[in-house]
Amino acid sequence: MGGVRHRIPVIVGTAALILILTVLGTAAFIAGQAKERFNRERVIFAMADPAGDDYGPGTYEYPTDSIFDPKKEHFDLQEFSVSAHRNIYNFDLAFPRVTNPWGASEGFSHTMVQIYISDDPDRGRIETFREGANVIFDPRHPWQYFIKVVSFNKTAVYHASDYDGADGRDSGVKARLQPDGGTLRVTVPKELLPGDPYKWRYYVLVGSQDGLGPDNFRKVNTTAGRWVFGGGTDSDYDPNIIDLLAPPGKQESLLGSYDAARRQPAVIEPVGPPESSMTGWEKMLDKVIVFLQKMKVKI
Repeated sequence: MGGVRHRIPVIVGTAALILILTVLGTAAFIAGQAKERFNRERVIFAMADPAGDDYGPGTYEYPTDSIFDPKKEHFDLQEFSVSAHRNIYNFDLAFPRVTNPWGASEGFSHTMVQIYISDDPDRGRIETFREGANVIFDPRHPWQYFIKVVSFNKTAVYHASDYDGADGRDSGVKARLQPDGGTLRVTVPKELLPGDPYKWRYYVLVGSQDGLGPDNFRKVNTTAGRWVFGGGTDSDYDPNIIDLLAPPGKQESLLGSYDAARRQPAVIEPVGPPESSMTGWEKMLDKVIVFLQKMKVKI
């Protein structure tokens, strides 16, 4: 019996050691997998936009100056995607034609884009950050974050709580034309866009960049001129948006919902949130990444 009493602690100690090593090994494996996922660019949301719909509600015409030739494609968004990579988000916008007539260092100076993000139905704003787009947003989906994509080092991030004259957050924010010649990539540090990106909804507004226009939008009037679009009205109620990320046929009805006579701007709706195809394992890894970052662990 004495020998048995002496063996029990050894057996128990060995089992405990095996358990500890198993737990540590599993934790190390999970941490390694989280690190690999963290360092790999992964798409959060992607959506195609119909080609050839750079006409606002269906009636807009390009300005007459030759710089807008061939009077199409400059503002025709065809794909939008959002991806995560380490501590940044990348917003990619694909166009069939991107030009740089004013020589901006970013590689584009014709196109401008405004990306509004909604992630909480109970807070935010339904008006645009500044007047210029001539639209309001769906009251069910107010925006919390706004990325203004313009050239000459003016791309910045704004929050709904910012006052209208705020300069925006531009530290680490970049907008560049990619080597394919048709994709604008906007890079934003994650810390500027807190929240769960798998719940985000997006308003993506495309216009023509005008340094003197309202919020840098080139205006739309009744008749096209050298530097203004035609096919709208001479009021401030027709949208100055040339293309809108929306399902086929939806853009025309949304941007055409304004009523200049009644002084009612168009009400537009967001797209998203993404239909997550993540497995339970991937969701767990993302939670581990968030936990490790909160604990200031380098990954």
